Amino acid sequence: MNNSVSLRRIKVSTLLAIAGILLFIMLVVPFFLSYFNESVFYFEQHKYKQALEQDNVTEYHSLSGPPIKVHKEGSNRKITINNEEYAIRKLGDPFNIKYEVAYPNGRLFQVNDHGGLLVSYDENGDWFVPITAFDSNGQKILPKGEVELLNPSGLVTAAYSEYHEKQGEPILFVLSILIFIYGWCGYRYEKFQNILFKMSMYWLWVREAEPSDFYYFMCKVAGIAAMILSVVVLFQSL
Repeated sequence: MNNSVSLRRIKVSTLLAIAGILLFIMLVVPFFLSYFNESVFYFEQHKYKQALEQDNVTEYHSLSGPPIKVHKEGSNRKITINNEEYAIRKLGDPFNIKYEVAYPNGRLFQVNDHGGLLVSYDENGDWFVPITAFDSNGQKILPKGEVELLNPSGLVTAAYSEYHEKQGEPILFVLSILIFIYGWCGYRYEKFQNILFKMSMYWLWVREAEPSDFYYFMCKVAGIAAMILSVVVLFQSL
């Protein structure tokens, strides 16, 4: 009678474990495929992703930055940010790609593509480095007398999708899951703790070695530490 009850408990726990694993897979796999396959770009410290696309106009949204509208005109682009329009003209050939960026105030900048790295130059051909200092509210800190200019390289990045990148680090995401599983098993299951003990090879030079209570306690501590580490790695992957 007792054996049948224990078998039922084992079956129920096994079924619950399988159901939990299946539910976990059903939730994680769609998230993994959608999140890590979505292209994003960063502009003025804000992360942007495509919100909608209609005809030749694509709109990108950020949680903290203003919307960006990109109007396609062949190989050229027009960008609208805060009701101001920036015109971008693609120059050169496939082996020497350049862009001319015209600002609303009439200033012109040139952006050169050096193997995927975009470098900006001003009207005099000098290397242009925009202001990158920000205050605690995320506002640019401008030197006295300077006028705020958006980064020409950032405008080109926003305008052309080939400079957008897949978000996140999928390898770190998978690693965080594996670390969590390892930590949970090390904390929860004595059989797993015994397997770790045998893998330590301690029993090779100690006759009739058996795991002590302190060993099991340290396995639980290590398991908790591993689960905390998995959360840290998870946030790093997103």
